[in-house]
Amino acid sequence: MHPPEKKKIVVIGGGAIGASVAYYLTRHPSYDPKLHSITLLEATSLAGGSSGKAGGLVANWATPSCLAPLSFRKHIELAETHGGDRLWGYRYVLCAEVALEARNLDNLKIAKDPEIDWLAPRVLKSYTEILSHSAQVNPFLYTTNMARLAAEKGAQGIIGKATDIKYSADNDDRSVTSVEYTTQNGSVKRLDATDVIVAAGPWTPKLLPQVQLQAPRGHSVVIKPTQPIPPHVLFPTISPATDSGLEDLISPEIYPRPADTLYDFETVYSAGPDDYDVPLPPKTDEVAVDLQKCDDITKALSAVSLPLRDGQVLARQACYKPQIRAHEDGEEVGPMIGSLPGTRGLWLATGHDEWGMSNSAGTGVVVSEMVFEGEAKSAEVGALHPRHFVRGQ
Repeated sequence: MHPPEKKKIVVIGGGAIGASVAYYLTRHPSYDPKLHSITLLEATSLAGGSSGKAGGLVANWATPSCLAPLSFRKHIELAETHGGDRLWGYRYVLCAEVALEARNLDNLKIAKDPEIDWLAPRVLKSYTEILSHSAQVNPFLYTTNMARLAAEKGAQGIIGKATDIKYSADNDDRSVTSVEYTTQNGSVKRLDATDVIVAAGPWTPKLLPQVQLQAPRGHSVVIKPTQPIPPHVLFPTISPATDSGLEDLISPEIYPRPADTLYDFETVYSAGPDDYDVPLPPKTDEVAVDLQKCDDITKALSAVSLPLRDGQVLARQACYKPQIRAHEDGEEVGPMIGSLPGTRGLWLATGHDEWGMSNSAGTGVVVSEMVFEGEAKSAEVGALHPRHFVRGQ
């Protein structure tokens, strides 16, 4: 009987995917902290990218269908095991697609809408509930807590920018050997590795140029409303009323959030459409915020809801998502999860696009199984193998 293989695992990227991978590696039955090392390497700060600025929707109906149901179940288990309702704002929500007619709310009488009382009267024109299981998390709190829980079981966290992955010289049996990174003070260091999981989101091609990703930028705001907003996530289509004098309105998604450890009061997160106007910067802390795009969000919200119009804007922010290609709503495109062909010990977990937070837990589970068992056991994710997406594979 062969002795257990000693593994030195490096996870590159401290977002929701990387933190979830680190968590589930430390919970895998084969993990032995005396035998295996796990390092979570993040360039700037945990949840510094889209994992700290996303909506946090977790949906059974997300894409891809081969991964989303598993991930939804795992999010439930995580919340039940660790008190996610208290630590990262986990709760069930209702989701609906709505048609809203924007108005000048200064000219309206105060009234209650029978279905959604925080929308202004005569604004709601149609309502279609998504009849499937939906929940939410605060993405920043989820990510940082996953990293903390991984550390409690022996994972090490390092702030440093990965600059290169080193490989063995044997081209017939090439394998990873180490990861070079730059510390915050500029010194170059190395981590020996038997396994490297690249979960660097849109920054993945900086390390692996053969992995091609687009990087759409999205803007969002966080608002303290003037009244409590029920857990009712809306995907609106907003059009101006003919007598409103309003024009050029966008249709931002609306996510009410419970009080949590970031804010001890209820908030509303709202996100506008993506753009490709500004290239991906070198690091998450260099992401530029276009304040006009944030104002476009608040302008639209101010024409449909008094509690949002009169609320306090707490944050104006932007982030980039890892996108394999542009696609229609509901179309299944990725993510890439699995081994990179031709190199032993090199794994990809990227390209999650708008469903990164929802699929983070499921990704963590299947990657931990791949690393320790050679294949995913909890879900059939062959359609997500990098060979389907990476050029030359």
